[in-house]
Amino acid sequence: MPQLHDETFANALRIAAGFAPSDATIEDRLAGIPPIESLDDLPSGTPVWVRADLDVADRDGLIGDDPRLASLHETLELGRERGWRMLLIGHRGRKPHLTLEYVYQKLKETEPGCGPFIKDWFDEHAERLTGIAVKAVESLKPGQFAVFENVRKYSFETRLWTAVEEHMPDIADHFERIASAFREGATVYINDAIAASNLDFSTVALPLAMGRAALGIFTRRELAEHVVRAREAGLVCFSGMKLDKLKTLHGIVSQGRVELIIAGGSLAMALRKARADLNDEEISIGAAGEPDNKDEKAYIPESSIERARQLLRDAKEKGVQVVLPTDFVLDDGTVASDIPADAWQRDVGPESRALFENEALTWASGTQRRAAFHNGVMGQFENSAFAAGTESIVETLKKLQAAGIAVYVGGGEGRAALERYATLDDVTHAFTAGGTILKCLAGRSLPFLETLWAQANANS
Repeated sequence: MPQLHDETFANALRIAAGFAPSDATIEDRLAGIPPIESLDDLPSGTPVWVRADLDVADRDGLIGDDPRLASLHETLELGRERGWRMLLIGHRGRKPHLTLEYVYQKLKETEPGCGPFIKDWFDEHAERLTGIAVKAVESLKPGQFAVFENVRKYSFETRLWTAVEEHMPDIADHFERIASAFREGATVYINDAIAASNLDFSTVALPLAMGRAALGIFTRRELAEHVVRAREAGLVCFSGMKLDKLKTLHGIVSQGRVELIIAGGSLAMALRKARADLNDEEISIGAAGEPDNKDEKAYIPESSIERARQLLRDAKEKGVQVVLPTDFVLDDGTVASDIPADAWQRDVGPESRALFENEALTWASGTQRRAAFHNGVMGQFENSAFAAGTESIVETLKKLQAAGIAVYVGGGEGRAALERYATLDDVTHAFTAGGTILKCLAGRSLPFLETLWAQANANS
């Protein structure tokens, strides 16, 4: 099957980048993207690019039993059984100098058939794979895999992150040349990197140059079985310090499914101030609202409060109940219902913990929606002085599960807290890719699904 060229390539990129947004659902896209089993006819020895989720942390060069690497096992195992020569590409963090060598060493310990680690594999000036990379691919035996160094070391990988629409024709031309160069290594592509939902070249451009492309086993299962169900959640519980979650939460409200929102952390601070503004009340959110602290991670800017006001207006219009903390554990360890101007809230207080549990269980007893979604942690749970709120919400999740609610937990800290205070078996499912899951719940398109669908649709 031929690769996409010229206008078709450029149009697919524009859709993935959001300049020509699609109103297709995740379910629509999944139905049109081949699963990995569609590649069963590939002969033994076929080289295959595998966009893998390799973004894991090391401790002094050592990597533990990470769920993201474990999630890759089924795709690698299938590739070994079929005799494919698998070329793994991925990234670590956002900094181009972060090496994947530690990840390679871990995979060498845990996965059979590990081949070489390839450090300098692309010549950006010549726009082609290096001779070292080509020889390494050719030397792989059927069923083996190689790991390529952090793809973000090359500037093309992140070029689309800051793209503006008028630059898209030039970017498309550049990406088509780079993507075509990858064909010297392989013309088949598998995406099994559900967490990689940014506008990376390797997820949104590379598949367009391939003759065939498919979704890996783990990613398809996460999306088709778990994300689709989590999108029906009537209760969402959000917390943490990342204020960009307000946009996600607003998107969830706009989807028209959620009935109850429980919020903690910096999200709750923004919503608390916004609610007071809408009610013409004066409240303090403490040091988080003081302009002198604008360089602090927990600072709440006016733009976030305005987003929170819009969210609350829409929630009221749609009949969504928003439950916020009523007391807080401050940075000095005391509990207060009002936050002094020079204090930081570090956790929700005992009154709030009881309120959250009561509201969640009351909702569970009366709703027709039988799913709930939780993301984040209520406080700085790594410090025992500020961990009670997070431990309490985990207990509430267990009670919801026992009451017949399908409980889903987002990745990152939410999953870590679940494993600290309970087990993964205490909920329906815990995701490994928090950011991607949040986009799905908010009804936002996933760029890698858009281009995988475009590749399959053009070559069908």
